[in-house]
Amino acid sequence: MPQEILERPPGASFFVILSYQEEGILFELKALAEKRFSKILYESVLLPKWTPDETEREFAYPGRFTKVLSFKQRIHREELVEKKKDCLEFQTLLQKKDQSVLLIPGYVTSHNIVIAKSKDDFHRTYLFQGVYGETIYHFSRNQLVFANSAQNYFRERDVSYFFNTLRESYEFNKFKS
Repeated sequence: MPQEILERPPGASFFVILSYQEEGILFELKALAEKRFSKILYESVLLPKWTPDETEREFAYPGRFTKVLSFKQRIHREELVEKKKDCLEFQTLLQKKDQSVLLIPGYVTSHNIVIAKSKDDFHRTYLFQGVYGETIYHFSRNQLVFANSAQNYFRERDVSYFFNTLRESYEFNKFKS
């Protein structure tokens, strides 16, 4: 009988959702992020305004702009915890100039799109160090499928289009270095 083998999955495509009010914040974040993470591979157009979920309302006052930045360097899925901590550090720094700054890191794989959150909820999986993972989309028969628990923001046409395109790029480049 064959043995069950544990294997580490291929690297995931890392991204950050940014909600902000002051236009200069985007450029500051890009500079910080490229130093810490890697070169920005994709930048979304302006997307619909981020709407905080129930667990964010106590600390998030989203700005009128929302963008997604995707990075060239792949991450291992367990690195999402460290990326969330990095984003909280950047968020605290940038909120000195724009209190509406909110950063939500996540990753794209062949099967799903996951974001990191700092609050527990029924549909989130605890990772460690106070970080929870939430599956927003999964892919079934080459179709992007919303998780029933996903915020309405992720159901917006422009948002789902961007994430579907990001997943297509991930698939196309999955085995390239």
